[in-house]
Amino acid sequence: MTDAPTDHQTMAQLLQQGLFHHRRGEVRLAMERYSDVLTKDPKNAEALYYVAVISCQEGQFTQGVDLVRRALTLVPPEARMLNLLGQALDRLGQPLEAVKALDQAIALDPKLAAAHANRANILIDAGMPAEALEGFDRALALNPDSPAELINRGGLLESFGRAEDALKDYDRALALAPEVAEVHANRASVLKDMALLGLAGGGDDTAGLDEAVASYTSAIKLKRSLHEAYVARGQIKLMRGDWPPGFADVEHRAELTNPDYKPLPDTRWDGSAPRAGERLVLVADQGPDDILQFCRFAPALAAQGHDVVVLAHKGMAPLLSTLQGVTVVSDVTALEAKRPLRWLPLMSVPAVLGTTPETLPRDVPYLAADPARVEAWAGKLGDAPFKIGIAWATGTADRSAATQRSLPLTAFKDLAALPGVELIALQKGPALAEIKGVAFRDKIRTIDADMNADGDFLLDAAAVVSQLDLVIGCDAAIVHLAGALGRPVFVAVPAIPDWRWMLTRDDSPWYPTLRIFRQDVPQQWGPVFERIALAVRERLK
Repeated sequence: MTDAPTDHQTMAQLLQQGLFHHRRGEVRLAMERYSDVLTKDPKNAEALYYVAVISCQEGQFTQGVDLVRRALTLVPPEARMLNLLGQALDRLGQPLEAVKALDQAIALDPKLAAAHANRANILIDAGMPAEALEGFDRALALNPDSPAELINRGGLLESFGRAEDALKDYDRALALAPEVAEVHANRASVLKDMALLGLAGGGDDTAGLDEAVASYTSAIKLKRSLHEAYVARGQIKLMRGDWPPGFADVEHRAELTNPDYKPLPDTRWDGSAPRAGERLVLVADQGPDDILQFCRFAPALAAQGHDVVVLAHKGMAPLLSTLQGVTVVSDVTALEAKRPLRWLPLMSVPAVLGTTPETLPRDVPYLAADPARVEAWAGKLGDAPFKIGIAWATGTADRSAATQRSLPLTAFKDLAALPGVELIALQKGPALAEIKGVAFRDKIRTIDADMNADGDFLLDAAAVVSQLDLVIGCDAAIVHLAGALGRPVFVAVPAIPDWRWMLTRDDSPWYPTLRIFRQDVPQQWGPVFERIALAVRERLK
């Protein structure tokens, strides 16, 4: 006859049973066993720790922090407990305290790969990418078969412009976890960038774009709800001129975490013919550059017999009111008493119409400057023989250094030195302060326009642009404004361009008066502006 198990043995067995269920994903059963332990011994640090793990897995991070801290008061500090504490504190928005906990975990166990990785993730959010990369390197040296860390390091390497190294990490992650859709999508992003860089450098890497599309498709097959993959795949198709399926993919933007428009309660327009007494409301979505580019569809639909209303932010409404045959409102309540209506996001119109590069509405200009403002500005722009409007900053940063759209103001130096040329700053916001730092600041005229987001800056900008000989800018709203006004415009685009500028060509189906100057090498704007300066000299002859 054997002795009955001791209380200690019974609790050890209960913990093992809890761990068994926990590892199988049977959380309820695991909690029952852990709770049995804590009923017998409320100060059992092991049980407290495992309950804290479950709390964090279920998003109860405050509870998780409380539990693991109780456990740490009962036993000497353990690296795994401090690692969990760091993770939970980070999720509670306490990164400094999180890093302290993770540093303690690493001091206790320098070989705890998870602690190095968790610390690296916090450092990325803190804007310390180089230090984060060191952390991922250390984590993967300790645990080279961690798909999560391979994915995270791959994303970081991609942001550094190290596409080939990122691809190696993604390929390794896929070998370990081929069923993870996000890895296929990340790999596709790198393949796309590598292919675009190859094309920018004069190569022919269309096969790379094919592979990128295939990788996005693999991601979508594994996870139909991965809407970012649809949008990214669609943008590649749009670049290549395959617009109908491209715009169809981009329609998934409505399912992203933060869509750029609020749906109206009415029926979406499906492209059908006009109905008597019905309004077609186009809801302006995305940013000012997209709105300026896509608002061309409003007068085209009005010409087909639709009663078109554009619903736009009040800062854009005055300029959009120059669209022919279109009503513009900036308050959704203005639509309440004017039913029936059907609606559609402005950027969804080409998807509904099946627009191709050949069927794109080409009536340019489709926006107009206000005559009174044109007259008011006529005497303010000086008497230089050749006036060039310039815009060098987007105000936003793209995902990686390779895709930065903003230009260094110093790149305009040679243009400022051309005889008879004056540069007019078509810029707003903090970037204007850069003028003080360039040697040719006396050759740059600034316009005293209302910089309030709800003011009339776009109306003033349109009036100024209409009187300039040329506009030169980065990929930003002012370029689209010049194109929509039918004014001569040069756009300098990075080696990895936005989809709208398509591939390799120096013209655009969107704007007949626009010329594209493309980077050959990321971050190297000098050769681009040498070509721009040459083109300007030709215009001065």
